Amino acid sequence: SANKNIVDAFLLVWKIPDEYVFVDAKNNIRTNHYVKNICDLAVISFLKIIIKINFKPNITRYRRNKLLNLRIPNYSVKMGFGLHLGWAIEGAIGSFYKIDASYLSPNVNMAARLEAATKQYGVCLLFSSFIYDKMSKRLQRLSRQVDKVTVKGSIEPISLYTCDLNMESIPPAIPKLRQSITQDDIKLKKSEIIKKFLANKSKAHTLIDGK
Repeated sequence: SANKNIVDAFLLVWKIPDEYVFVDAKNNIRTNHYVKNICDLAVISFLKIIIKINFKPNITRYRRNKLLNLRIPNYSVKMGFGLHLGWAIEGAIGSFYKIDASYLSPNVNMAARLEAATKQYGVCLLFSSFIYDKMSKRLQRLSRQVDKVTVKGSIEPISLYTCDLNMESIPPAIPKLRQSITQDDIKLKKSEIIKKFLANKSKAHTLIDGK
């Protein structure tokens, strides 16, 4: 779920239900199938976004914009993503004049730091060892360790990982041809469906499901 917009960044949250959370003595979330699945899908969702940014025709056309290229040579739309796993306080934060439902914790700050660090490391995606350790073995094999750092305010080092994508191996999307649809076409389509529906009422559920 998208929570809030911070200037040019968005805070996205994957909530793990309480019945699937097992915390050890060191306040670490223990691995189970549900947590592993959430971590895998979070990483995969960002990989899919990165691919679409680089191959969707309505986005890649900005690369051919002459004015943008004059101001920023070899311009292209780029986004950075940071992923981290941990606890957070959820609630309404603010005053009588403005209330914001948000999340607060050092883990939220860590996710923001990872997003900002993508520019320094020259990658589109960075996720912490907290995410990596909970991922499936198959996705771990596709990941690469970028660095191991100790962030300000912490004494324990944290490893940073990414997934490398070979964009040249993926063909660009082919834009769909726009078709002009008139109101007469829509009425004709509806009349055809009604005729089929009346011709065989026993198959009504198949027509509805198949539209």
